Amino acid sequence: MMHPALLLAAPDLAMNTALLITGSATVLAVILVFILLIVPEEDRARAAASWERVRTYLLTGSTGRVTEFDHEFDGIRELDNRIPPWFSTLFAATILFAGVYLVNYHVLGTGTVMTDEYKVEIAAADLQRRIVLAAEGPIDENALVILKDPEALKRAGETFQKNCISCHGAHGEGLVGPNLTDRYWIHGGTIKNVYTTIKMGVPAKGMISWQLVFTPKQIQELASYVLTLQGTNPLNGKKPEGNLVE
Repeated sequence: MMHPALLLAAPDLAMNTALLITGSATVLAVILVFILLIVPEEDRARAAASWERVRTYLLTGSTGRVTEFDHEFDGIRELDNRIPPWFSTLFAATILFAGVYLVNYHVLGTGTVMTDEYKVEIAAADLQRRIVLAAEGPIDENALVILKDPEALKRAGETFQKNCISCHGAHGEGLVGPNLTDRYWIHGGTIKNVYTTIKMGVPAKGMISWQLVFTPKQIQELASYVLTLQGTNPLNGKKPEGNLVE
């Protein structure tokens, strides 16, 4: 099994590699533009002519005049072009790449296939979740209380804006999901009811279970935030659903 530190470092390694490639390409582009600006015009013209000859060869396989067949139909003449070298080179490169890929991933096993990368990322996420859960400590779901801490409610508000507004609206007014600002609740309006609804979801109505996304502490914070929306009466509030809870 891979060491936990390596599991956590895997996403960072991929990000660093992507940044290195992007940075290198940017530097090369800047250098090329700088060279084009300082090279004399006559040298640029000669370089352009040379590039045109190379491009013609890559596209046609010849820098001279292309041979024409001695027949014509409806004004269309047929040229005796060979297969462009770029195409032949690309085709040979794909065959070479396929051989290297086969040996690397399926013969020697020195490369990591996508399914294994997925398993590594899942293991890293699970490890990170375990670390967070251990740091937060357990929660007694039978003795939940509404959190009043401003920092906790601020975090929950940001979580709500990122994950809940597509169904409940930016202010809890209700869209696909019910209005969270009135006193009517479909699954109960106590802190425990709201906590359970967020944790287990409502699959029949399209609400997923969030217990694999958020920790118990985060769900408690989010449930407490939802209850702070009571009585805010935002514009365009959805009509009440469920039962009145005093």
